[in-house]
Parts: sequence; structure tokens; C-alpha cells
Amino acid sequence: MSKVVGGKGNTMTKRYLVIATAWLLHTASWFLPAVKGFLGSRLDHGIPGWDVFLGATCALLPCGTPSADPWYGTALAVAGAITTVLFVLASPWIVWRASRNLRRAAAFVAGVAFVVNSQWYVFYVPVRSDLGVGYFLWCSSFGLLAIGLFLLARSNNELECTQRQSAVILR
Repeated sequence: MSKVVGGKGNTMTKRYLVIATAWLLHTASWFLPAVKGFLGSRLDHGIPGWDVFLGATCALLPCGTPSADPWYGTALAVAGAITTVLFVLASPWIVWRASRNLRRAAAFVAGVAFVVNSQWYVFYVPVRSDLGVGYFLWCSSFGLLAIGLFLLARSNNELECTQRQSAVILR
């Protein structure tokens, strides 16, 4: 019996590899510099992603010092904090337990999260070079998760079609 190259098992592995890469990038983003602390200071080496996340939660919870951010900065901070929590807590469950339709919906949400979180680069940060590698890994992890979930949702659809065809043939 010959081995089929690029068969269903290999395709399934690629889909999970995309998602695992998204999780790896997201994890790395927590420890790498995400932004310069004083936005423009040459002496600053950057604030790690976990510290930026804690700062973003101040938009949701009182942290003592009122924010000087305009409303859209606060909105971006809230969106970033919420999407990060959803990424960390919900994405493993969605990958391993969710239905095809829920995976597709989660893929759309992850895609929207990628677009919303990209707004830091596009509109908000005045000097784009102040964003560190951690920001770019964090943001791209949402895009990769969306791609992986779309592929995974499609693979379940292909599997269901194959199962239906097999059932028809057996009758």
C-alpha cells in the first residue's frame, strides 16, 4: 500500500500547526518588549507585554492614576485587554471542543481583534518605532489564530461531507 503525500492527516496537522504558532507568538509577546516606556526615550529598553497588558486593564479597573488618553486610546486599551483575555482563556476550548459554526464565529472574532489591535500601529502611537517586537507578535497572533480557526472549521465541514458520502455509499 502506498502512502498518500498531503493526505487528510497531514492537512489536519498543518491546521493545528498554524494555531500552535499563534499560541507560541502570543506567549512570546508577553515577555518581549511591546512598547517603549516613555514613547520616544532613547534610554528606554521597552516594557514587556505582560506589563502593557496590566496597564491596559487600568482602562477597565481603577488603578489609582486617571488616564490622560483620549477616548479612542481608552477604547483601544479596553479592546486589547478583552481580546487578550479571550485569546488566552477561550481559544484552547474553541480549538479542542467547539463546533464548526462556533469555530467559524471565533475565527471572525479573532480577525476583528487583529484589525482592532492593529489600530495601535495605524492611528494611535505617534512614533511607530516605539512599538516593540512584542506588540507585533501579539497582534499577528490574532491573525494567525483567525486563519487557523477558519482552516479548522473548514476541515470539519470537509470531514462531515466525507462521512455523509461514506454513509450514502454504504447504503
